Amino acid sequence: MKITLFNRESTRTPFIQLNTQKCKACWKCIASCSNQVIGKVDLPWHKHALIVEPDSCTGCLNCIDICNFDAYSVSDEAKQKTKKHRKHTFIIFLINNLLLVSGLVMVISGLVLQLGFHLGGPQGHQIDVHEVQSRSIQYEQVREIDTNKIVCGFNYPDWTKIHKFAIVFFSLLMIYHTYAHWKWYKGVVTKHLIGKNKQVIILSVLFLMVASTGLVPWFIHLSGGLSVLRIIFIEIHDKLALIFAIYLILHLIKRNKWFIVNHN
Repeated sequence: MKITLFNRESTRTPFIQLNTQKCKACWKCIASCSNQVIGKVDLPWHKHALIVEPDSCTGCLNCIDICNFDAYSVSDEAKQKTKKHRKHTFIIFLINNLLLVSGLVMVISGLVLQLGFHLGGPQGHQIDVHEVQSRSIQYEQVREIDTNKIVCGFNYPDWTKIHKFAIVFFSLLMIYHTYAHWKWYKGVVTKHLIGKNKQVIILSVLFLMVASTGLVPWFIHLSGGLSVLRIIFIEIHDKLALIFAIYLILHLIKRNKWFIVNHN
């Protein structure tokens, strides 16, 4: 590359920039650069360092550390990249923590609904098939759920609302999470690494199944659809949710160091 005193590339790389007016021609920076990025103008009346191979710079910043005259500094381009990287890292950290919180709320509220209400009805009650198939029959009546029962300060409708909100919020976060890690998912498939990432893949599939079987009954209820179909979806949702909760806990345990490192 042709170097001139008016060439912008002779004073900067993607990582560092050089102020030739501050340079005292001690040449320490040249000796410290293992990639031969830095050269020099060594005329009797004009001496200073300059960048001769900007594309070879790896951003080690040794030149900044060794220069006693502050001739080198981090480039504006690198500052912008660092700022964007920090912003992206913060967003990912925030999303992952919101996923953690909403996931726990979803699992806990789901367990409360199952253990506190779904399993709490009288035993031995027989439901007539025609009664179940009736469009007017309610799920609470079929399962003999006491909607006025209080568990941890909330009744059945309250816990249902909390659970539905957690599912919707968790689903939206998971959509963004999947979008942000789409290259990883694509790489796992194209590079045939599914076997090494079974836990994450199974968790992702379980999430889709749990979310869909949890939202479909809601839509059936709002549209006035057949109650028997709603009951079937809720039963499937309950069983899948338990498996999903186990995999989610294992996933969080496996990645607990990420939360600790990024929190610090």
